[in-house]
Amino acid sequence: MATGAYIGACVDETLQLVNHPPLGTVEDIAALLEARDWLRERITAADVKPLRSLQDRLVDVVDRSTKGDQPGVVAALNSLLDDHRVQPRIGGHDAGSWHLHVSTADASVAEILASESLFGLALLVTELGADRLGRCAAPRCGRAFLDASPNRSRRFCSHRCATRVNVAAHRDRAKARD
Repeated sequence: MATGAYIGACVDETLQLVNHPPLGTVEDIAALLEARDWLRERITAADVKPLRSLQDRLVDVVDRSTKGDQPGVVAALNSLLDDHRVQPRIGGHDAGSWHLHVSTADASVAEILASESLFGLALLVTELGADRLGRCAAPRCGRAFLDASPNRSRRFCSHRCATRVNVAAHRDRAKARD
């Protein structure tokens, strides 16, 4: 997997964690990991508290990035990296399938998610910048997203939110004309 694709995959998973309702139970974590059966099977009650703390701290990273507080993003990420061991390892089945893993096989679910999130965010910050995370500008949304646009102009988490805002603005202009 190319570095850009790896960053994207890790950041996508991080944003799912940030955008997920607060994690308070094993069931909440299972819902977060719906598409990752192999990991969902390993969840224990001991994962709840560290994942909730990680979730809160990652929300802070996103909010700092949204505000353009690049030194704050770096400081918050470095603090998280100090608190969570990230152990990159190369894995694969043959020379054509080498890819990175960022935790050991015996790591807890919380440690695996922390490692993936922090490694991906560290790569994002060092390769694209600390101001690439944002919050959706659509009323009643506020979901976090990655702005990979060349001019850092993304305002919405999805085409759906952008369309809703644009349609509402169009209707408001039409009412004003009538």
